[in-house]
Amino acid sequence: MKEALDRLIDSLSNGNLLLAGVIVAVALIFNYKKIVDFLEDRRKAKLVKLSDALKCEYIRDLTRSHLEEELATEHFKLATGIRLEKEFRDTLIAAHRSTKGELSFIHFKRALPHLHLEDSELSVHISIFEKVGYMVNLVSGFTMAIFGLLLLMLPGQIKGIKLVQALSIFGMGAIFIAIALFMLYQTTSVVSAKKISKVLKKPHNDSMQPTADASAD
Repeated sequence: MKEALDRLIDSLSNGNLLLAGVIVAVALIFNYKKIVDFLEDRRKAKLVKLSDALKCEYIRDLTRSHLEEELATEHFKLATGIRLEKEFRDTLIAAHRSTKGELSFIHFKRALPHLHLEDSELSVHISIFEKVGYMVNLVSGFTMAIFGLLLLMLPGQIKGIKLVQALSIFGMGAIFIAIALFMLYQTTSVVSAKKISKVLKKPHNDSMQPTADASAD
């Protein structure tokens, strides 16, 4: 890590932003597990603190109920990656069950920004702004991915190209593809929201409490 930081500082000092970006990306990739482990340890530490608090005989009544709910919320977050209060959480689980296996829970996780709890019912809402953002990310993502692939293939088509030049072009191609993947990933929440809306509107879900808002079409 120290060597990577030294190279990063040298690259920034020399104005080589491309190399600096590559170094940062590589450092994050190789240290990804350590970062994830650190975050997991922090979550588990909170669970331990809540469990210890509930063992105290002086924690009673509303305080105990609140801590028990917090513990349930944290366990749900640790298991699914979603932090939701009880009512929203129970409604979301009921909506998932109402799909009868047609949708995996990951779709509800991705679509969370578009899910709303209204009068104890789950609704799906995708605003005009979000629809525009979806189209921009989709088109731009595919465009950048194509440019990135072309740049990756370009060094092999140029005769007598120097190694440094080839690496620079290759690095630019890799950055384009990374940005493209990021932009395409941003569309997954809308895709999942549309799938949830479509499934919840089916006849076999009419009797279920969760509903889909018409604005999700």
